[in-house]
Amino acid sequence: MRKLFWLCCAMVLASCAALTSSPTPAPEPPPVVRAPEVKTVAPAVTPAPVQELDSKEPAPVPQATIKVVTKESQQERVEANKLKVRPIKNEKTDAAVKAGKVVGPVITFAGAARADGDPTEPIGKTKQGWPIFLNHVGSGFIMVIEGKPGFSNLEPGRSIFRYDPEDPTERPDLEVQVDRPLGDGSETVCDARPPNFGGIPAIKPTSFAETAKVAAALNDMSCRFEVFIESDASCTNAPNGDFSFISGDEATVQFCMVVARKWRFPEGDTTVSVRLRDRESNPGPVSKFVIRRVPRPTRPPQRIPTPTMTPVRRRP
Repeated sequence: MRKLFWLCCAMVLASCAALTSSPTPAPEPPPVVRAPEVKTVAPAVTPAPVQELDSKEPAPVPQATIKVVTKESQQERVEANKLKVRPIKNEKTDAAVKAGKVVGPVITFAGAARADGDPTEPIGKTKQGWPIFLNHVGSGFIMVIEGKPGFSNLEPGRSIFRYDPEDPTERPDLEVQVDRPLGDGSETVCDARPPNFGGIPAIKPTSFAETAKVAAALNDMSCRFEVFIESDASCTNAPNGDFSFISGDEATVQFCMVVARKWRFPEGDTTVSVRLRDRESNPGPVSKFVIRRVPRPTRPPQRIPTPTMTPVRRRP
């Protein structure tokens, strides 16, 4: 019995040892629970209606750009954009021309202004009543010519260069000449551009005859001018500093020339003769003025006293 008892015990121990020595199976991982997938759907965009080019209905205009048009606003716009009415020709012009009467534009101012556009006052008049303008160097100032319609009531012409060597009747509407040569007195017509700068020839005695020499000299002078037709956009200034014709509202056109060194006035008195033609080439009366170039008076040399040596004082 004892042997049987011990045999059973040995078998029980062997079975326990076998159970403890066998590997324990790993537990299975818990199942992964995934959140349900949410699909985002973009809201539908309604495309803007495209206006066809041939559509008769105009695109809507924002309320801010709509301007109320009234009768008064329309009248103001018409007045602002109103063009000047050209003067009507005097019916007696042709008869006056046949009778030898001067019917062209009248000169309202002829003289000089400073380089900055400020007018200069004449220093006096000649025996004939022509104003005298003083200049010390003969250049660096502006010659100014202004005019208005004359007997013909036609606008002054604005041409400053009209030249044909074969036709002396071709001449500018601004006719200016001098009785003494300016600069080197070059006879080349309109040599006022680089590199060939030149002066202006003289016509003495004064003549507006229809000759080749006179036509060339008139074109040589007038081509150096510029034309201004608005008083508030001129080459000269009013006393308050605004642009203005020297003769004010009386003038309808202004011609200005900057006198450069290449065509400066010589020393002494030079008489300038001017006349204008209207848009039908009728000349007006001649106006004259004098440019007097007098060198500035030189200062007498100042005597500088010679220093004298101060004697050295010695102590006793």
